[in-house]
Amino acid sequence: MSLSEPSLILGADGFVGQNLAKWMDLRGYPYVAVGWSAGDLSHPGVAEAAFKAASPCARVFHLVTRQRTGAVQLGMQGELLAINARLHLNILDAWRLHQPQAKLIAAGSSCTYPERDDPTSEILFGASGAHPSVMGYACAKTVLATGLQAYGQQYGLKWLNAIFATLYGPHDHTAPDRSHFMGALISRAIAEKAQGALSFTVWGSPDVVREVLYVDDQIEALIAADAAFENRVLNVAANLPVTIGQAADTVLKALDWMVPLEHPQGSFAGARFKMLDSSAFLGETGWRPRIALEQGIRLTANLGYRA
Repeated sequence: MSLSEPSLILGADGFVGQNLAKWMDLRGYPYVAVGWSAGDLSHPGVAEAAFKAASPCARVFHLVTRQRTGAVQLGMQGELLAINARLHLNILDAWRLHQPQAKLIAAGSSCTYPERDDPTSEILFGASGAHPSVMGYACAKTVLATGLQAYGQQYGLKWLNAIFATLYGPHDHTAPDRSHFMGALISRAIAEKAQGALSFTVWGSPDVVREVLYVDDQIEALIAADAAFENRVLNVAANLPVTIGQAADTVLKALDWMVPLEHPQGSFAGARFKMLDSSAFLGETGWRPRIALEQGIRLTANLGYRA
């Protein structure tokens, strides 16, 4: 399926959705955008109406989620499970009823994987051991992945559940209860530098390991994955780990702000090590990221044109 055929973008006014729509606009690819103005997709009938109203599409990008981070997420596990599970099930039903010809490409989550001290392969998807802080959210994402497989098997539908790295870039969430660590680092550094701070506050331990991608790189990786894979859970990242300490140092360098790091005691800390094993994806597609971390931080901070 060529991108010259229309796509349906669910969550088109969210972080990834806005960047995907911009990426497609720059290349002249047609799409139908579904955002908050269409209603809450976790409510009955909203997803069905959006799918029914759209002209036949070649693919559906499912980028919608109700998400929080840190200690806030820890305190609303049941709510996040209930809302997200309803949302995903509504979308699955609307897909098979009104856009069955489309391949549904869903954004999965690495939080569904058990905690490990080495890169995590897809064979561990859905295994027990998700970090306690993301238990409810992870369960809903597992419902989505299981639903894709079940609906695909029963109704002959095509799908891909793509597990992303931790993303950052323009339109990223910066509110404390919604920002992931890279977006939070960048926005907090900009604010603290403007305030004339003599140090940079970094939450958590500096040796915690994560994997980050600039959002345009993740979009291009997703497009490459769509062309090469279907009907499977797939890690779609770059196999490039970074510690929070290294990321913080790179933020300071990118902003030309050379101050010491400060790690407040008792700040929230998630899983100690989180990195995807994307060997299958990288080996099949040959995709590699174009935007190095320092460059991506500068692009994010400036909100300028992205090559």
